[in-house]
Amino acid sequence: MIFGTKAWLDAVVVALNRQPGLAAAVAGLASDAAVIVERDAGFPRTATAYGRMVGGRVEARLLPDEDEVLELEPGYVVRAPYRLWKDLLLGRLDPVKAATSGRVKVQGDLEALVRRVQHRVVIDAALREVATAFPDEEGSR
Repeated sequence: MIFGTKAWLDAVVVALNRQPGLAAAVAGLASDAAVIVERDAGFPRTATAYGRMVGGRVEARLLPDEDEVLELEPGYVVRAPYRLWKDLLLGRLDPVKAATSGRVKVQGDLEALVRRVQHRVVIDAALREVATAFPDEEGSR
């Protein structure tokens, strides 16, 4: 599935909701978040996803415009250019270092996220379940 599409997001949500450690991973954090993938080379449009926990499960959707994030006021907003998201997903960039160095912009309680880094395995496991193609790679369109 191609990164940044509704199908890809839906598959990630299904994989997250299958993770037995999901409730522990998000306990004590804000119940909602937005992720903004900024356009850059290889990704010609900005993509924005909004997700929240409802009844112990993740619900998420793509937003038609990143300005909707202002209206939703999520507990976290994580923003980075496409190439950084790609590096994060491919394991070429450590998410904690990326956030604490400012390469990935985080609005919300970054300290709480860093304290929960041991739960990153939940997200990593879900992402491994989803075959991800990147729009800028030959043959992935």
